[in-house]
Amino acid sequence: MPTREYDAIIVGASFAGLAVARELRGKVLLVDRHEVGSHQTSACGTPLWVAERLGVKESVIQVHTRVVIHTPSRTVTYDTSESPYCTFDYRRFCRGVLGQCQVHFLRTAVRGLEGGVVETDAGRFEAPCLIDASGWHRALVGDGGLPAAPAVPLSFGLETEAHYSGEALYFWIDPGILREGAAWLFPAGAQSRVGLGSYAGTPKLRAPLARFLRTLGLAPTRFHGTYFPARLGAPIAGRIFAVGDAAGQCLPLTGEGIRPAAYFGRACGQLVQSVIAGARPLEVALDEYRRRVLACRRAYRLLRALQRGVQRMPGAWLGPLAELGNHPAIRGYWWPRYLRFGQP
Repeated sequence: MPTREYDAIIVGASFAGLAVARELRGKVLLVDRHEVGSHQTSACGTPLWVAERLGVKESVIQVHTRVVIHTPSRTVTYDTSESPYCTFDYRRFCRGVLGQCQVHFLRTAVRGLEGGVVETDAGRFEAPCLIDASGWHRALVGDGGLPAAPAVPLSFGLETEAHYSGEALYFWIDPGILREGAAWLFPAGAQSRVGLGSYAGTPKLRAPLARFLRTLGLAPTRFHGTYFPARLGAPIAGRIFAVGDAAGQCLPLTGEGIRPAAYFGRACGQLVQSVIAGARPLEVALDEYRRRVLACRRAYRLLRALQRGVQRMPGAWLGPLAELGNHPAIRGYWWPRYLRFGQP
């Protein structure tokens, strides 16, 4: 079968891949094994401005101005009215972004790289610009066909939906619910997304999630789960751009992945477009993208250190820690910075 050529190939059509694709004009191929918007593995909670700036505010189901953290000893409420969060409909969000893209979408499984050519079940494709937005699977940057980017530690999350409505985003950091992890409940209208995340990467979470739901008086419906990175990884591998979870860009501790995927995806897309337009050599664009991502290393390292601390901390210390972070003198230093991360 002959190799088909494009200006750019994006592997992965969820948040990161779509954010890249939205910036591109040219002969662009977007590849995913699932139809766009059909395979939700996210709690679908993100700052409201992310949905607004991606032009998909119509996908928003509910806006939240508070984050409530439950610990074994106390409950602490963080005010997010400065930058409200939202929960949204995954399919409407993804299809809405896709509608703004000028790409050819192909539903097929990617098998890897061979001689710089993307091998799929639907044939062989090549392009000067290759973007891996395939998530933790790392279909391109983890392949042996080019210098592979080293893997990063992974957490694991399992989630279900339940009939419950609320007015905040709720978290539980309690070893009695899950050791080395956290629980969450994200209201989205009449339904809520309820899940557990294991910082240790333990995938066997259905039984503890069922117990947690029973304590809330809730019954599960359908489940979805996935691994997600717990440390910033390499943004490039050889001549491949890595975006989103493929580059470890999910924020440690909080597990926020949509916001960094949108932020770094936009930056990557703009640089790739400059290559397509002939304004930059590929090598310069790769180096600039790497520089932009690694400029955030300090923030990622801090969140990673906090995550590791929470993993090892006695339960009795978690409440005072959450309360300390919400003290006005301390909150004023870090909380606005956290809320603003990713804004252009």
